[in-house]
Amino acid sequence: MSSDDLFRLWQLHLVDKAILEIRSQAASLDPGKKLMSEITKLEAQAKEADDTYKALHGEQTDIELKQKGIDDKVKKFSQDLYGGKVVNPREVESFQKEIELLKKQRGDLDGRLLELWDLVPPAKKEADSAHEAIQTKKAELADYQKRVVAHRAKLEAAFKEATAKRPLALEKVDKGMLARYESIRQKHNGLGMSRIEKNGSCELCGTLLPRKTIETAKEGRWVTCEDCHRALYWSESIV
Repeated sequence: MSSDDLFRLWQLHLVDKAILEIRSQAASLDPGKKLMSEITKLEAQAKEADDTYKALHGEQTDIELKQKGIDDKVKKFSQDLYGGKVVNPREVESFQKEIELLKKQRGDLDGRLLELWDLVPPAKKEADSAHEAIQTKKAELADYQKRVVAHRAKLEAAFKEATAKRPLALEKVDKGMLARYESIRQKHNGLGMSRIEKNGSCELCGTLLPRKTIETAKEGRWVTCEDCHRALYWSESIV
């Protein structure tokens, strides 16, 4: 086994590492869960605002209809009373009482209608604002998801490129060394090698390595980390 053999294995490891990183990024892509949750909350708020507005507006419409009905009755009673149709004193008194009662009902409705004139416009504004907030948030979600789709496309292209490199890197690796590397890789989530850091530690598990282990790696010979058991690679360069 030569240092060139270990270097070629390291090149394969870099390809495998890149593939794993791409897969990890793709798996962690967020479709916009937070924004979706915010939209759900806004929709609940909008429904509540709509219900409030509809109830107030409905009451306003109902009162206006009742007022019209009362006005029509008062007008009819007044026409009968003062048009000469009613001459019996008891009937006159009865009509007068009916008119007074209707006017009182009209007055009560007037008071509530005045309250509703103050309540309905703000309720409508709140409902409209709630729906506007939903549309704004949905636009934000659409823009976010568009960027996620673009990022996913880049990851797919990078994955295709990386997987295409692996067969070429595989051909150059010593078969015996490859078998050991693949065995380690299966036990350690797809990463069978680790760089020795400048401070003498294993890059992946952080264990400080014995001097003898580091010297063996510097000679380009096979050696593994005593803690994570991955094959170690030492280089002064970033490659």
